Amino acid sequence: MKAKVQYNDLVGTAAADISDYYRNSLQVYLKATFPEYDDERYRCDGCYIYTGERSERATIRFVCYGYQENKFIYLTPIKEYSLHDIVAIFKRFNIVVGDGLEDVHVDDDNWFDIE
Repeated sequence: MKAKVQYNDLVGTAAADISDYYRNSLQVYLKATFPEYDDERYRCDGCYIYTGERSERATIRFVCYGYQENKFIYLTPIKEYSLHDIVAIFKRFNIVVGDGLEDVHVDDDNWFDIE
């Protein structure tokens, strides 16, 4: 899976650490949050997050392998998530997007503040 939007002006990567509260597992998060989630039927391997311009809401879909279906599927919560709700699932969340940044490296001491 790759992230995509309408024009893909900027592309990149993302990395996340799941909150210790969920023992570093989206599977544990789903089981703790949704009592009807069947962790013997589904294995959660990741998530898809989408938001639009100036929105305080976002869509989150969990990418799960369905053992009965024998394929990957989205499990989509009915409740709405705010951006804060989604970020709270993670201990750390990092997104890098740009134009041609695949092979760029910037040392941690090479930065300055702007106002």
